[in-house]
Amino acid sequence: MRFWILSGTMENWERAISGSLWGVRSGLKTFWDKLDVGDILFFYVVAPVSGVIGIGKVESKFEQQIPFWADEVKENKVIYPYRFEFKINYIIPQPQWKENKIKIQDLNIGFRSGLNSITKKDAVKSLLIRLDENWNTDFSVIIEAVGEKIIEKPKPANLHEEIKQKLKEIGEIEGFLSEKEYSIPSYQFDVVWRSANVVGGVPKYVFEVQVGGDIKHALTNLKHAFDLWGFPKLFLIAKEDDVQKASQLMSGAFHEIKDKLKLVPIEKILRLHEVQIEDFKLKKEIGIP
Repeated sequence: MRFWILSGTMENWERAISGSLWGVRSGLKTFWDKLDVGDILFFYVVAPVSGVIGIGKVESKFEQQIPFWADEVKENKVIYPYRFEFKINYIIPQPQWKENKIKIQDLNIGFRSGLNSITKKDAVKSLLIRLDENWNTDFSVIIEAVGEKIIEKPKPANLHEEIKQKLKEIGEIEGFLSEKEYSIPSYQFDVVWRSANVVGGVPKYVFEVQVGGDIKHALTNLKHAFDLWGFPKLFLIAKEDDVQKASQLMSGAFHEIKDKLKLVPIEKILRLHEVQIEDFKLKKEIGIP
Protein backbone atom coordinates (compact mmCIF):
# COMPACT_ATOMS: atom_id res chain seq x y z
CA MET A 1 0.00 0.00 0.00
CA ARG A 2 1.28 3.46 -0.92
CA PHE A 3 0.16 6.86 0.31
CA TRP A 4 -0.37 9.85 -1.97
CA ILE A 5 -1.23 13.55 -1.79
CA LEU A 6 -3.54 14.75 -4.57
CA SER A 7 -3.04 18.49 -4.96
CA GLY A 8 -5.37 20.78 -6.90
CA THR A 9 -7.44 23.95 -6.95
CA MET A 10 -10.84 24.34 -5.31
CA GLU A 11 -12.49 24.37 -8.74
CA ASN A 12 -10.79 21.17 -9.85
CA TRP A 13 -11.54 19.46 -6.54
CA GLU A 14 -15.23 20.31 -6.74
CA ARG A 15 -15.28 18.71 -10.19
CA ALA A 16 -13.17 15.74 -9.11
CA ILE A 17 -15.41 14.97 -6.14
CA SER A 18 -18.53 15.08 -8.28
CA GLY A 19 -17.10 12.35 -10.51
CA SER A 20 -14.79 10.57 -8.00
CA LEU A 21 -12.10 11.04 -10.64
CA TRP A 22 -8.57 12.47 -10.66
CA GLY A 23 -6.10 12.95 -13.46
CA VAL A 24 -2.51 14.10 -14.02
CA ARG A 25 -0.46 15.58 -16.82
CA SER A 26 1.90 13.55 -18.98
CA GLY A 27 4.84 14.81 -16.92
CA LEU A 28 3.54 12.87 -13.92
CA LYS A 29 3.04 9.56 -15.74
CA THR A 30 6.00 8.03 -13.87
CA PHE A 31 4.14 8.54 -10.59
CA TRP A 32 0.83 7.44 -12.11
CA ASP A 33 2.49 4.18 -13.24
CA LYS A 34 3.32 3.39 -9.59
CA LEU A 35 -0.25 4.01 -8.43
CA ASP A 36 -2.11 0.82 -7.45
CA VAL A 37 -5.69 -0.07 -6.61
CA GLY A 38 -6.11 0.21 -2.84
CA ASP A 39 -3.53 2.97 -2.37
CA ILE A 40 -4.56 5.66 0.11
CA LEU A 41 -5.17 9.20 -1.14
CA PHE A 42 -5.17 12.45 0.82
CA PHE A 43 -7.10 15.25 -0.89
CA TYR A 44 -5.17 18.54 -0.72
CA VAL A 45 -6.67 21.86 -1.86
CA VAL A 46 -4.18 24.63 -2.64
CA ALA A 47 -4.57 28.28 -1.58
CA PRO A 48 -6.77 29.77 -0.31
CA VAL A 49 -7.60 26.52 1.57
CA SER A 50 -4.04 25.14 1.83
CA GLY A 51 -4.81 21.87 3.56
CA VAL A 52 -6.10 18.31 3.42
CA ILE A 53 -9.89 18.14 3.16
CA GLY A 54 -10.54 14.44 2.61
CA ILE A 55 -9.25 10.90 2.29
CA GLY A 56 -10.00 8.02 -0.04
CA LYS A 57 -8.45 5.13 -1.94
CA VAL A 58 -7.76 4.18 -5.54
CA GLU A 59 -10.38 1.99 -7.23
CA SER A 60 -9.19 1.90 -10.86
CA LYS A 61 -6.78 3.67 -13.24
CA PHE A 62 -6.88 4.28 -16.97
CA GLU A 63 -5.86 6.65 -19.76
CA GLN A 64 -8.68 8.78 -21.17
CA GLN A 65 -8.95 11.37 -23.95
CA ILE A 66 -12.20 13.09 -22.91
CA PRO A 67 -12.13 16.66 -21.49
CA PHE A 68 -13.42 16.59 -17.91
CA TRP A 69 -11.99 19.45 -15.81
CA ALA A 70 -12.95 23.09 -16.39
CA ASP A 71 -9.66 24.07 -18.02
CA GLU A 72 -9.88 21.05 -20.34
CA VAL A 73 -13.43 21.89 -21.35
CA LYS A 74 -12.52 25.53 -21.89
CA GLU A 75 -9.60 24.67 -24.18
CA ASN A 76 -11.41 21.66 -25.67
CA LYS A 77 -8.42 19.41 -25.16
CA VAL A 78 -7.26 16.82 -22.63
CA ILE A 79 -4.66 18.19 -20.21
CA TYR A 80 -4.80 15.38 -17.61
CA PRO A 81 -4.98 12.11 -19.61
CA TYR A 82 -3.66 9.75 -16.90
CA ARG A 83 -6.65 9.22 -14.67
CA PHE A 84 -7.93 7.10 -11.82
CA GLU A 85 -11.19 6.65 -9.98
CA PHE A 86 -11.25 6.87 -6.20
CA LYS A 87 -13.60 6.00 -3.39
CA ILE A 88 -14.22 8.79 -0.89
CA ASN A 89 -13.94 7.48 2.66
CA TYR A 90 -14.33 10.86 4.32
CA ILE A 91 -14.48 14.46 3.16
CA ILE A 92 -15.15 17.76 4.91
CA PRO A 93 -18.29 19.52 3.62
CA GLN A 94 -17.18 22.13 1.08
CA PRO A 95 -18.27 25.21 3.14
CA GLN A 96 -15.97 24.00 5.96
CA TRP A 97 -12.83 23.40 3.91
CA LYS A 98 -10.97 26.49 5.14
CA GLU A 99 -12.04 26.11 8.76
CA ASN A 100 -11.48 22.37 9.25
CA LYS A 101 -8.71 21.53 6.76
CA ILE A 102 -5.61 19.73 8.04
CA LYS A 103 -2.35 21.63 7.61
CA ILE A 104 0.66 19.58 6.52
CA GLN A 105 3.31 22.21 5.77
CA ASP A 106 5.41 21.18 8.77
CA LEU A 107 5.45 17.48 7.82
CA ASN A 108 7.86 17.95 4.89
CA ILE A 109 5.48 16.25 2.47
CA GLY A 110 5.65 17.30 -1.18
CA PHE A 111 2.32 18.58 -2.44
CA ARG A 112 3.19 20.94 -5.28
CA SER A 113 2.16 18.75 -8.20
CA GLY A 114 -1.12 16.92 -8.79
CA LEU A 115 0.13 13.52 -7.56
CA ASN A 116 2.74 13.28 -4.79
CA SER A 117 4.01 10.10 -3.15
CA ILE A 118 4.49 10.15 0.64
CA THR A 119 7.56 8.02 1.30
CA LYS A 120 8.28 8.88 4.94
CA LYS A 121 6.51 6.58 7.40
CA ASP A 122 6.71 9.15 10.19
CA ALA A 123 4.95 11.70 7.98
CA VAL A 124 2.17 9.20 7.25
CA LYS A 125 1.78 8.47 10.97
CA SER A 126 1.63 12.14 11.88
CA LEU A 127 -0.90 12.91 9.19
CA LEU A 128 -3.17 10.00 10.13
CA ILE A 129 -3.10 11.00 13.78
CA ARG A 130 -4.02 14.59 12.86
CA LEU A 131 -6.95 13.38 10.80
CA ASP A 132 -8.15 11.21 13.67
CA GLU A 133 -7.79 13.94 16.29
CA ASN A 134 -9.31 16.75 14.21
CA TRP A 135 -12.07 14.94 12.34
CA ASN A 136 -12.87 12.34 15.02
CA THR A 137 -13.54 9.78 12.29
CA ASP A 138 -12.66 6.09 12.34
CA PHE A 139 -10.33 5.29 9.44
CA SER A 140 -9.10 1.96 10.86
CA VAL A 141 -11.26 0.06 8.35
CA ILE A 142 -9.17 1.29 5.45
CA ILE A 143 -5.80 2.27 6.89
CA GLU A 144 -3.22 0.09 8.54
CA ALA A 145 0.12 1.84 8.19
CA VAL A 146 3.63 0.50 8.81
CA GLY A 147 2.48 -2.50 10.79
CA GLU A 148 0.38 -0.75 13.40
CA LYS A 149 -3.14 0.65 13.45
CA ILE A 150 -2.41 4.33 13.86
CA ILE A 151 -6.02 5.37 14.25
CA GLU A 152 -6.51 3.04 17.20
CA LYS A 153 -3.79 4.79 19.18
CA PRO A 154 -5.42 5.91 22.45
CA LYS A 155 -5.80 9.65 22.78
CA PRO A 156 -4.76 11.44 25.97
CA ALA A 157 -7.58 12.60 28.21
CA ASN A 158 -5.95 15.99 28.69
CA LEU A 159 -3.58 17.47 26.10
CA HIS A 160 -2.41 20.20 28.48
CA GLU A 161 -1.32 17.63 31.07
CA GLU A 162 0.24 15.42 28.40
CA ILE A 163 2.46 18.23 27.09
CA LYS A 164 3.52 19.23 30.61
CA GLN A 165 4.50 15.64 31.37
CA LYS A 166 6.46 15.35 28.14
CA LEU A 167 8.32 18.60 28.86
CA LYS A 168 9.17 17.28 32.32
CA GLU A 169 10.53 14.04 30.84
CA ILE A 170 12.54 15.89 28.18
CA GLY A 171 14.11 18.04 30.90
CA GLU A 172 15.04 14.98 32.93
CA ILE A 173 16.67 13.34 29.92
CA GLU A 174 18.64 16.57 29.36
CA GLY A 175 19.95 16.36 32.93
CA PHE A 176 17.92 19.12 34.55
CA LEU A 177 15.92 19.12 37.76
CA SER A 178 12.59 19.21 35.94
CA GLU A 179 9.40 20.19 37.76
CA LYS A 180 5.75 20.56 36.81
CA GLU A 181 3.50 23.21 38.39
CA TYR A 182 6.40 25.08 39.96
CA SER A 183 4.90 27.54 42.46
CA ILE A 184 5.98 30.82 43.99
CA PRO A 185 3.69 33.30 45.81
CA SER A 186 0.90 34.41 43.43
CA TYR A 187 2.28 32.48 40.46
CA GLN A 188 2.51 28.92 39.20
CA PHE A 189 4.47 27.88 36.11
CA ASP A 190 3.58 24.82 34.05
CA VAL A 191 7.12 23.42 33.82
CA VAL A 192 10.57 24.69 34.82
CA TRP A 193 14.02 23.22 34.38
CA ARG A 194 16.64 24.02 36.99
CA SER A 195 20.27 23.01 37.24
CA ALA A 196 20.54 19.65 38.99
CA ASN A 197 23.91 20.64 40.45
CA VAL A 198 22.84 23.85 42.18
CA VAL A 199 20.83 23.54 45.38
CA GLY A 200 17.96 26.04 45.34
CA GLY A 201 18.96 27.36 41.92
CA VAL A 202 16.52 29.49 39.97
CA PRO A 203 14.88 28.14 36.81
CA LYS A 204 16.94 28.27 33.64
CA TYR A 205 14.04 27.30 31.41
CA VAL A 206 10.39 28.26 31.97
CA PHE A 207 7.55 26.72 29.94
CA GLU A 208 3.91 27.68 29.70
CA VAL A 209 1.55 25.33 27.83
CA GLN A 210 -1.46 26.94 26.16
CA VAL A 211 -4.35 24.67 25.16
CA GLY A 212 -7.44 26.87 25.07
CA GLY A 213 -8.13 29.58 27.61
CA ASP A 214 -6.63 33.08 27.76
CA ILE A 215 -3.21 33.27 26.12
CA LYS A 216 -2.52 36.57 27.90
CA HIS A 217 -2.39 34.67 31.20
CA ALA A 218 0.41 32.45 29.90
CA LEU A 219 2.33 35.45 28.57
CA THR A 220 1.87 37.28 31.89
CA ASN A 221 3.40 34.32 33.72
CA LEU A 222 6.37 34.26 31.35
CA LYS A 223 6.89 38.00 31.70
CA HIS A 224 6.87 37.62 35.47
CA ALA A 225 9.49 34.86 35.20
CA PHE A 226 11.63 37.26 33.19
CA ASP A 227 11.16 40.05 35.72
CA LEU A 228 11.83 37.76 38.65
CA TRP A 229 14.81 35.70 37.50
CA GLY A 230 16.49 37.94 34.97
CA PHE A 231 17.26 35.88 31.92
CA PRO A 232 15.72 32.42 31.95
CA LYS A 233 14.89 30.94 28.56
CA LEU A 234 11.15 31.36 28.05
CA PHE A 235 8.91 29.09 25.98
CA LEU A 236 5.23 29.23 25.09
CA ILE A 237 3.98 25.86 23.80
CA ALA A 238 0.66 26.25 22.01
CA LYS A 239 -1.56 25.28 19.12
CA GLU A 240 -0.73 27.01 15.87
CA ASP A 241 -3.57 29.54 16.11
CA ASP A 242 -2.47 30.56 19.59
CA VAL A 243 1.15 30.80 18.44
CA GLN A 244 0.01 33.37 15.89
CA LYS A 245 -2.03 35.28 18.49
CA ALA A 246 0.95 35.34 20.85
CA SER A 247 3.19 36.62 18.07
CA GLN A 248 0.84 39.57 17.56
CA LEU A 249 0.70 40.32 21.29
CA MET A 250 4.50 40.43 21.47
CA SER A 251 4.47 43.80 19.75
CA GLY A 252 2.26 45.29 22.46
CA ALA A 253 2.15 44.79 26.22
CA PHE A 254 4.67 41.96 26.13
CA HIS A 255 7.32 43.63 23.96
CA GLU A 256 9.89 43.36 26.77
CA ILE A 257 10.13 39.58 26.35
CA LYS A 258 9.75 39.54 22.57
CA ASP A 259 13.40 38.66 21.98
CA LYS A 260 13.57 36.27 24.95
CA LEU A 261 10.52 34.11 24.18
CA LYS A 262 10.29 31.11 21.86
CA LEU A 263 6.86 30.30 20.43
CA VAL A 264 6.69 26.56 19.79
CA PRO A 265 3.81 24.58 18.20
CA ILE A 266 2.60 21.63 20.27
CA GLU A 267 3.42 19.22 17.43
CA LYS A 268 7.14 20.00 17.77
CA ILE A 269 7.16 19.07 21.46
CA LEU A 270 5.38 15.81 20.68
CA ARG A 271 7.98 15.06 18.02
CA LEU A 272 10.91 16.09 20.25
CA HIS A 273 9.66 13.86 23.05
CA GLU A 274 9.30 10.91 20.66
CA VAL A 275 12.87 11.39 19.38
CA GLN A 276 14.34 11.92 22.87
CA ILE A 277 12.68 8.83 24.34
CA GLU A 278 13.81 6.68 21.42
CA ASP A 279 17.35 8.05 21.72
CA PHE A 280 17.36 7.46 25.49
CA LYS A 281 16.14 3.85 25.15
CA LEU A 282 18.62 3.05 22.40
CA LYS A 283 21.58 4.47 24.34
CA LYS A 284 20.52 2.51 27.42
CA GLU A 285 20.26 -0.67 25.36
CA ILE A 286 23.74 -0.13 23.87
CA GLY A 287 25.24 0.90 27.20
CA ILE A 288 26.14 4.49 26.33
CA PRO A 289 25.85 6.76 29.40
